[in-house]
Amino acid sequence: MNRYADPVAVEAELRKNLQEFSPNEARTNLFNLVVYTENHDDSRLLEALNYLHGKRPARVIVVKRNAGGETRTDVNARCVTDVNDKVLCIQEIVISSGEDHAGESPEFWTPLVIRDIPVFVWWLSPLKDAPVPELFDGIADRCFIDSRNTPDPHSFYSEYAKRFSTFNTPVSDFSWVRLGPLLKLTANFFNAPDMREKLHDLISVQFVGGHRSEVELYFHWLKTRLEWEGKSSPLGHPWALQVGNRKVKLSHTKPGVLENGFELVFQTAKGEQLKLRDSKEGFAVAEGIGTSNYTAVFRYLSTGNALVTEVDKNATDRLYQDVLGVWN
Repeated sequence: MNRYADPVAVEAELRKNLQEFSPNEARTNLFNLVVYTENHDDSRLLEALNYLHGKRPARVIVVKRNAGGETRTDVNARCVTDVNDKVLCIQEIVISSGEDHAGESPEFWTPLVIRDIPVFVWWLSPLKDAPVPELFDGIADRCFIDSRNTPDPHSFYSEYAKRFSTFNTPVSDFSWVRLGPLLKLTANFFNAPDMREKLHDLISVQFVGGHRSEVELYFHWLKTRLEWEGKSSPLGHPWALQVGNRKVKLSHTKPGVLENGFELVFQTAKGEQLKLRDSKEGFAVAEGIGTSNYTAVFRYLSTGNALVTEVDKNATDRLYQDVLGVWN
């Protein structure tokens, strides 16, 4: 299509594609999803859209940054039939932003969004110096980021948390969403009557495996919920925290990605060692005291899972806001 997006031409081509793929009436208007990406992000985007396909009808606008050449626009539609014989479609508009970077401006793609339904912006590009969410104020209902996309989550969150309370557009982090099942697993582990006192007697927590962004968030979650005091530490250094006269050490070893497995080792002041670990067979193993030795179903969230989870929500997770609100 032409270098600059012509809304009339885009809508006409979408209707043509929808008629070809789905001659019957199709539901295509639950929300708009605008994704900012670069070439190396294509596999993650494809995985997420494949998961979304057939689950939530949407208009997806993909903005490919630094695509080279002239800015151009292409359209496509993918439709499937659900279990109730209703047709679900994803309308895809791909903007390849050329050397003039024109396609990256919201003014370029806002005429292409469907009015009166939510607009979500997913920043899948690197987060360093990213204009998120300020660039999309007054346009997006919510922005999605993934703090895995930064080489130094500690430095990123130190600055990001300072700005968080000033945001006009809510932001959700897929690293936090992926962490959700592990937070629930930890809370349930220490909820047993003979384990609750252990939680308030911890002197160390070791997180083996996991991405640094997720471990950073996990440690801050513990710190917030248990009212531990002290500052977080840079990458590769243990955290030295304190509650009353009791010192608590948090450490991260063998960083990777959460989906490749984890082990959490909790040490109490009485010398007791408690563990949570991934069996890599679809369940987690809890090694505690007495009845707290058990297994529990445990499944990781893919990027597609995280995306669907967030578009179904009305707001940013409250606990995530609380954690960022006391970040240091």
